[in-house]
Amino acid sequence: MLIELQSHSTVSDGQLAPAEVVEKAAEAGVTTLALTDHDAIAGVPEAAEAAARLGIELVPAIEMSCVHEYAEDLHICGYWIDLEKMAPACDRAQEERRTRAREIVENLRREGFDLTLDDAVREAGAADSIGRPHIARAAGASGDLGPFFEEYLVPGAKAFVPRRWPNAAEAIELIHDAGGVAVIAHPYWDIPGPGEVEDLIRSLKPDGVETFYPPHTREQTAHLLALCEELNMVPTASSDYHGPTHKTFSRFGAYETYGLGEPRVPAKP
Repeated sequence: MLIELQSHSTVSDGQLAPAEVVEKAAEAGVTTLALTDHDAIAGVPEAAEAAARLGIELVPAIEMSCVHEYAEDLHICGYWIDLEKMAPACDRAQEERRTRAREIVENLRREGFDLTLDDAVREAGAADSIGRPHIARAAGASGDLGPFFEEYLVPGAKAFVPRRWPNAAEAIELIHDAGGVAVIAHPYWDIPGPGEVEDLIRSLKPDGVETFYPPHTREQTAHLLALCEELNMVPTASSDYHGPTHKTFSRFGAYETYGLGEPRVPAKP
């Protein structure tokens, strides 16, 4: 079995349409897949149809962006969500994204960039979720966006605007209210310190933790596994697939288990 509980399509910041993501997953031997577009669920029905055709179990899911004292952009995945019940939260999240994008664009204009919010919307294309990568490309950045982000779009940078809603506890509550299971995504990607990671998990009390993840080291993976066992949480896994030419997350099956354990799929509530 190859479990992949994060992937992204053109509905957010992925490179392929939802059905194409599922097709790539099938080619890689994925048996259970979740399409987790950022604050968006519009691609799930198309992905589910493709998964049924290709014999893959598709978990209806979302990846919610939220704020926490340890991370300006913490991600929490919701699995087995009711799409209709999740829709109002997505609508608010997209409006929050547009408001934030508008403020970032104004900050960039003050820095001498000639762009508008419409330029960022065009970069987003079919995406429901307007993100900082779209704004960066609208401002003329290309290739590796890292240097542009460092100068303009990360906390403390010239054009940065913080996220305001939801906070992490609210995101978990929204997922639960939609009948879903809440899992903290790639904690060591967002928070480097093991003490803070542990405090985050213990204080938020999610249903699971994304334990197996490409950048997670053996030591980090072991730590998360131990916490999952102690706190009766589900250890999940993903390669965070964003598309075949993505700089960091370009293939399924990229995570390591280090022989420490196996990922699990959260049970449907």
